[in-house]
Amino acid sequence: MSDISLVVLFLAIAMAALMLVSAVNQKQLRSRVISQKLAQMKRRVADMEELAVNVDSLVDSAEIAKHVNDEVLDMIEIMRTLDGSSQSLLVMKDSAQRLADEYHNPQRPREIYRLQDSDAAIARSLYQLNDAGRIIRKRQAEGKLEIAQMENCIHELAWAHMLVAVTSSIAQGHKAMNRGDVLRAFAFYKKAQQVAMQTSSTDERRQELIKQITDMLNNKRKSLSTDFMPETQFNPSKDSEPLPPDTMFG
Repeated sequence: MSDISLVVLFLAIAMAALMLVSAVNQKQLRSRVISQKLAQMKRRVADMEELAVNVDSLVDSAEIAKHVNDEVLDMIEIMRTLDGSSQSLLVMKDSAQRLADEYHNPQRPREIYRLQDSDAAIARSLYQLNDAGRIIRKRQAEGKLEIAQMENCIHELAWAHMLVAVTSSIAQGHKAMNRGDVLRAFAFYKKAQQVAMQTSSTDERRQELIKQITDMLNNKRKSLSTDFMPETQFNPSKDSEPLPPDTMFG
């Protein structure tokens, strides 16, 4: 074989080797990208599963947790297109489907509990309500929800957003009242009133809520009605000390 032929042969072998190495590198890179994407999506699925449970205890509507869990199911299907052989994804899908069956049951037991015991807990609940709103809007944009459904959900989320802050503040006021610290109780009730008055919620129930808080500030009632605040464990007793006259509204 001539020298030129040997050179051509070596070049061909070198090119083939480079192409093979490049193909292997591309496959490894794609595998890493997919693994990173799957890990990110799994974390988001876990967050949304927790979100569905938590938001379900904050809102009056039973539909919102169902929509969030439907988003979980959709995301798992996307993940399975990236890794169809993953057994863990099958387990995740079965778990999400069981939750879907539960959330779609109109008779399922639910307990509304909006009271949060710290500013950090309030902030977390408000963030989760906002996150649920983002999911609802995303699903509507993708054609998975009607506009009317989205608007109803957003309305409920906005109402719950306000009540988390209002009832948590009212509860702190009740605790202060039960300790005999009426001035501190007044401050918490006043804060709740300001939140209710300044909210962007257009819910027609808001005016009645504001009226009831104002009546509390004016010693005309001790607590909110259970329609607004079913969490009654901190409600002051009927013979608790009234707010001082100089804090009352005329």
